[in-house]
Amino acid sequence: MKKTLKVAVGIIFSIVLFFLFIKDVNKVRLEKISGAGHGGRYAEDRTLFVRDAGNFQVGDTIRVRPAEDEAFIQRQVTEVHDGHQETVHYLIVDEAFNEVLDPEKGAYIQFPRLQRALSQANYLWLVPSLFLTFFALWVRAFRWKFFFPNYRGLSVNSLWVSVIIGYMANNVLPFRMGEIIRAWIFSRKEQRSISQTFGTIVMERVFDILSILIIFVMFVFYFSTKDDVTLPIWLIRGAWVLAAVSIVALLFLLALRFFTPATLKFVRIFLKPLPEKLSRRLLQLIESFVQGLSIFSSLFATFVAFFLSMVIWLVLAFAYLFVFKAVNIEASLLISVFLIVGLAFAVSIPSAPGFIGTFHFVGKEVLLMVGIHANVEAYVLLAHAMAYLPVLVLGFIYLSLENLTLTDLKRSIKPFENIKPHQTDITPSNGTGYDREVSGNAIE
Repeated sequence: MKKTLKVAVGIIFSIVLFFLFIKDVNKVRLEKISGAGHGGRYAEDRTLFVRDAGNFQVGDTIRVRPAEDEAFIQRQVTEVHDGHQETVHYLIVDEAFNEVLDPEKGAYIQFPRLQRALSQANYLWLVPSLFLTFFALWVRAFRWKFFFPNYRGLSVNSLWVSVIIGYMANNVLPFRMGEIIRAWIFSRKEQRSISQTFGTIVMERVFDILSILIIFVMFVFYFSTKDDVTLPIWLIRGAWVLAAVSIVALLFLLALRFFTPATLKFVRIFLKPLPEKLSRRLLQLIESFVQGLSIFSSLFATFVAFFLSMVIWLVLAFAYLFVFKAVNIEASLLISVFLIVGLAFAVSIPSAPGFIGTFHFVGKEVLLMVGIHANVEAYVLLAHAMAYLPVLVLGFIYLSLENLTLTDLKRSIKPFENIKPHQTDITPSNGTGYDREVSGNAIE
């Protein structure tokens, strides 16, 4: 019952976010008072000031709503003035307005800009985006091997197939169950302990978080030096804090791995002032984390894994950059990186399978934050489709080649329910069955 409730909450939350993403998709807000009485110098009663004129063309028929309780007025666009780097963008229509169009009173333009953006998109740009998306997944599979002891004997093909099926499962099953399924698939193919394999995936997430924080900090510091970009002061201060946190966290991980006794001794001293119960739990958590770190067989493997983590995010940034080109949005690579950072944090929010709704709403808000307004909905829809559909199709192909079904994947999750990972080791048997053996240590 509790699990069903969590799934329902996640799905409802995703539906709400997707509704917020799509509800104003054809609404173009006025930048300031337009129409009659705005005091402009050119065709003052036929002018509409908009935030971005890139959606419009001469000859477009638009509908203008003077206020929330008034009917729409239909007009035809005769001139489009896009200020590009300037702040003034405006349209000239064929017939004068008798009304003062005040955005504070609910005045706006209704225009099918999503449909236009999708119809005019250059879908050839999605080809390199697709290639880079799969390349990033391959790098992720290759990086995964370095999280195992004696990684040199691992099959990259087994890692690759497991990653694709796991990501496919994340797109169709709740609770990111694809991570457990990925561990099960790989353990089934390579006859390895599932608990050890799942531990490597947990460590992957730690490295992902650290690398994405570092990229985020680099982004903020870079843009804070640009005269044409104004970042909020809280964002710059937050970047300094995150930079310090990232460095300390990275040093702490290295110390835990390679100087374990001395680091744990320091931790015990640091935790001593805390209440005994809290101190004991934190120490147990850190000691469990040390077990996870022990999967690294060498300093070389640790640094290679971290380097490849950075590569994965940068490759994805280029993949997202090509989607910008597909919908005719001028954006830098660093804006693409910033979008990935926002989405990386967004997918941690409870949501429906495939992060539907969460991905869309957060993606749109991030683009608006960096000053991109035209074609944002089209971009987010295509970016999500590129991350969702190809993996879904390829995942089901590999699932068929492995002679498995979704029912088998769901069954693979059951041994993990209501069992603490550090208490139980589940080793795959031949075929699709399971042999359970209890172990005091999840990391063998």
